[in-house]
Amino acid sequence: MPQLDPAKHFEALLSFIHARVFHLNYFRLHLSYFIFVILLSSIIVYGSGVNGNSNDEEASFYLTYVDSLFLCTSAMTSTGLNTVNLGAITTFQQSVLYILIFIGNVVTISMVTVAIRRHYYRVYMKDFLNHSKAGRQIVNDIDRQTDGRTGSSRAEEGMTTGSYRQDESNETRRSAEMRERKVAPSQNKLDQTSAYRPHETGHGGFPYPWEIGSIRNFSSKFGLPRSTPSDKSHHYLSFQPSVDHKGRFHSLNEAEREELGGVEYRALSLLLWLLPAYIIFWLALPMVILIPYSYVPSVQTILQGSQPGNLSSGWWATSVVISAFGNCGLDILNENMIPFQAFYLVLIVTGTAILAGNTFFPIFLRIVIWAMSKVVPRKSRLHHTLLFLLHHPRRCFFMLFPATNTWWLAAVQVSMHIGLWIFWIILQINLATVWSIPAGPRTISGLFQALGVRTGGFYIISLADIAPALQVLYVGAMHISGLPVILSLRSTNTYEERSIGVKDSVGKSKGSDDNSENSYISTHLKNQLASDALWLFIAVFLICIIERDGIGLPAPGFSIWAVIFDSVSAFGTVGLSTGVPYDNYSFCGAWFATSKVVLMAVMLRGRHRGLPMAIDRAVLLPGQELMERMDREYNGDDGDGQRVREERKVREDEAGARAEDGEEAQDPEQDKAAGRMHQEGSEEDAAQTA
Repeated sequence: MPQLDPAKHFEALLSFIHARVFHLNYFRLHLSYFIFVILLSSIIVYGSGVNGNSNDEEASFYLTYVDSLFLCTSAMTSTGLNTVNLGAITTFQQSVLYILIFIGNVVTISMVTVAIRRHYYRVYMKDFLNHSKAGRQIVNDIDRQTDGRTGSSRAEEGMTTGSYRQDESNETRRSAEMRERKVAPSQNKLDQTSAYRPHETGHGGFPYPWEIGSIRNFSSKFGLPRSTPSDKSHHYLSFQPSVDHKGRFHSLNEAEREELGGVEYRALSLLLWLLPAYIIFWLALPMVILIPYSYVPSVQTILQGSQPGNLSSGWWATSVVISAFGNCGLDILNENMIPFQAFYLVLIVTGTAILAGNTFFPIFLRIVIWAMSKVVPRKSRLHHTLLFLLHHPRRCFFMLFPATNTWWLAAVQVSMHIGLWIFWIILQINLATVWSIPAGPRTISGLFQALGVRTGGFYIISLADIAPALQVLYVGAMHISGLPVILSLRSTNTYEERSIGVKDSVGKSKGSDDNSENSYISTHLKNQLASDALWLFIAVFLICIIERDGIGLPAPGFSIWAVIFDSVSAFGTVGLSTGVPYDNYSFCGAWFATSKVVLMAVMLRGRHRGLPMAIDRAVLLPGQELMERMDREYNGDDGDGQRVREERKVREDEAGARAEDGEEAQDPEQDKAAGRMHQEGSEEDAAQTA
């Protein structure tokens, strides 16, 4: 009987734990960053002082560490729930919270992601150029081609093309033929299946709305691109690529892959200054309007009379803009936006910042890029980079979608806002608490609340006073608040099939593409809703256990419905609450500390449900093993054997270049490496043939 080696088994266990638990990916890095910043900032907020801004509360108010931790979590996750009145804490503590809102905002996080990927692209390409003379020749040829496009005709451009590109012409033709063979439409047996049968799908019960055939066919017109990127002109490349329905490049040789990497690097460089400019513009514009307006006597009267203490008008306007752009809803005015029901300018400016900061961010960003592509010179490098971003947005940025998906997202977002606005009016007809507001302010308040209930978090009226049916509708809206962007993010993923564990083939017919994409969207939706329901059930269950006495008495403001409302609001990172009748903070402010900790976990999970999948090209790093493996699979390469042959071809080109330059001395180490590579490639070819 073989003897067990405890040391070897322990070593294997450590390797397993390191590979499965401590293996870093985008989600784990993102979560670790949030937890670290929240813990550090909570210590700063708690330790900075316990006295408040209010003269009446200064002697008695005390900020506990749990409340400090909760506020930091709410600000960092852009939720907006508050367990204490923000007007009762110091200006320094308020400043820390608004810094957290900014650095936790999806626009800021995505900008940092672009900066990191650009850095690694720079390192990766620098390493390639330093170790490959052929690679340097490719870059020189591309630069000469670009210069030729700007100052000469196509014929003259062909004469300026470098010798390396001429030597590669046969290889390029072979690659083109390979692309034509590999992406030719093929008949799939699944395409010949009969019509959709609900009783043969899933558990065999009644279909969900999105599984009904007519709805699936109608939604496919909006969810799927009408034309693939291969139909578009790729004149910013020196070759005409073959691209599938997901915008993936197939059968590229080594030179074409490196050229494509250079174009992608320029796209990341463009995003790296475009995103900060976007943030600065949408923060500066509302501030320029709102800060001077906050010193109007009528506004100053509200700010100074609504709560104890001398609230600065300029600081209030600045904080509102930051909170609106971050879609957080935290307001240093304890009554939030209730006093501004009749101030149209405040509501319009704040609502616009809400749209630009999150809800419509992918839409506005694509409009900016499209507009720039129309005004810059058509033959400039900037124009080529802008077109690459428009044609292949998800290769570079996870919050930028193709044109058809962006139109679909805009239609869904606008429809949801208009629907909430209409139901605000219909469901509250003759309701005394709402109908007492004049018709004009009541109408604009309904539109503003429709913006706030999605992700903004601001409220224009106490939500405990609105119609019960509207409260139910708001819970549903908060729960699905992130789904339009999440589904757009998932469905446009370049590696979508791998991200949900589907082994996809390279060549597919048009019908199979449509059917599979509908199936993937349905899979994403089911997975998302199942995960959301599980988290919400556990959270509400635990909170009801902890708050049993308050719900059972019941205490003022306590009910199971109020617990569900705050839990859904936290998971959707919205920040709305039914509140308590005796103060202005959220209902969760009346909970025990343990319940608040549970809700913090819900906020963290809700903030991370909208992240890209682990297998998503927009967050993978150049040179990373996973990214190279995915590119090889979708490129149609036959594994490592193809890579070895390409590397051997580059070595041969470099050797030929040295021979032409009259270099008689040979590098024995390089010859040995080339021999080993040749032998390795032969073994791979033999293995694959077998």
